[in-house]
Amino acid sequence: MTGGNRGRGRPDTGVREAILAATEAILAEAGVARLSTKEIARRASAAESSIFYHFTDRLGLLQAVVRLHLPLYRDVAEEVVRRAGQGSLRDNLALLLDGLDAYYRRITPILAAVQADGDLRARFAERGADGAVGPQRALLPIVDYLAEERRLGRVRADLDLEPAALVIVGTAYQRAVFRRLSGVDAPAADTARVVDTLLPALIAR
Repeated sequence: MTGGNRGRGRPDTGVREAILAATEAILAEAGVARLSTKEIARRASAAESSIFYHFTDRLGLLQAVVRLHLPLYRDVAEEVVRRAGQGSLRDNLALLLDGLDAYYRRITPILAAVQADGDLRARFAERGADGAVGPQRALLPIVDYLAEERRLGRVRADLDLEPAALVIVGTAYQRAVFRRLSGVDAPAADTARVVDTLLPALIAR
């Protein structure tokens, strides 16, 4: 199954982009309960059949919405890897947390839609079972960054990298969820306080 691919020889009329925008808007406003192909088509001013033409099925559609925001994640991850050994660990960690927070705020409604649908959840898990795709890959650039900082002696030599990366990513995700659920733009704890709490567990002494 290859959602998100257009047929050959068909001109891009903007329908695909309109469907993606409508899907994201519905998820943000009303959640998965109103995410029907009929409602998406109505919002996008498109034929319902065009959803299946462009995305194959609901899973393909939701994955395409997630992919819209992957450049944001890649930019954050690449920037923090570039900063290894530069600036302060505190500033780098703050940059990372804020960037991940922005990314997860955008995709949290899509993840909730997948979790709320048993069929989608099972198929999503099956597609990522080999580890080549899926949310677990979010840890990889963070592990790379911490490994380089460890090599440079700026974080603890005995730091277990994957659990440390999981704590960082999990913290960013949870802050994004709090914002979504509360409807308040400010997180439960500001970035500086979160960083100051995490940093002692990372820093070399």
